[in-house]
Amino acid sequence: MQLLEEEPQNWPPRIRCSDACDPLALETNNTRCLHRIRQALQHYRDLLGSDIFRDQPQPQLETTMEQLLRHVQVWEQQLQRHLALKRLRSFAAVMSRVFNHSAR
Repeated sequence: MQLLEEEPQNWPPRIRCSDACDPLALETNNTRCLHRIRQALQHYRDLLGSDIFRDQPQPQLETTMEQLLRHVQVWEQQLQRHLALKRLRSFAAVMSRVFNHSAR
């Protein structure tokens, strides 16, 4: 089986191996995966609102897509906040070591 990373411009976004959506990668850092999911949801939301659904609108599906997109965006913000605080804590630890060493 061959996994391709390239996507034609007109294809909808798909989750690829490089998006780190596998269980092991999700445990350590799921920002890339969440970004890809958000990108795909935005694509499908836009598609549902486009001319190809003008004759057969899908209002319930559009509403569901909007709700999913909002949930993913909130989750993404919470994750970014958590990662920022984690990085700040790490930076503060290194900075305190530098100051501690300099004070001697």
